[in-house]
Amino acid sequence: MVTGVKLREALASGLLLLGLAVAAGSGYRLIVLARENAAIHDPRDVTLDEDTAPEVVFAKAQALDREGDYQEALRLYHTIQNDPVPAFRQRVHYNMGTIYLREAASLWNARGVLEYARVHALVEMAKENLKEALRLNPDDQDARFNLEYAFRITPPPKEKEKANWQGTKSSVFSTLPGIPGGGP
Repeated sequence: MVTGVKLREALASGLLLLGLAVAAGSGYRLIVLARENAAIHDPRDVTLDEDTAPEVVFAKAQALDREGDYQEALRLYHTIQNDPVPAFRQRVHYNMGTIYLREAASLWNARGVLEYARVHALVEMAKENLKEALRLNPDDQDARFNLEYAFRITPPPKEKEKANWQGTKSSVFSTLPGIPGGGP
């Protein structure tokens, strides 16, 4: 027979265990957040894996960009460009567009027409990312300014060689059998 005192003691023990479990879970979550904040603060020594928070990847990509390793920064940005949070995705696209634009401008200033194809490709990728950033946040003046700059430095279209075709036939009528003369 269970007495009222024992029932209260069992209930108190159960509540105590539940409280300890909740506290342990909260403590573990705080430790994870503290590690992520430390990694965001100094992302240089962070080792990334599939479970790394997108904010840490973003911080690492920014650090790599500041150090001049823009290829690796772009690779990291590509891994988080489909994040479900629109404001975060907007910052990723803005940073990618800015990197592409910076590289295109420096390449154009250094090599000019000799690197036409690369400059053109970089400017197009910059435009694409900056347009996406503006689609996600139309009030972003920095993205608007950079997109305007991308349109201004778009290299002129490459001139095509003139067609040096000279036909020897006096007409353009079809000579294929079955198609009447003068047909299309």
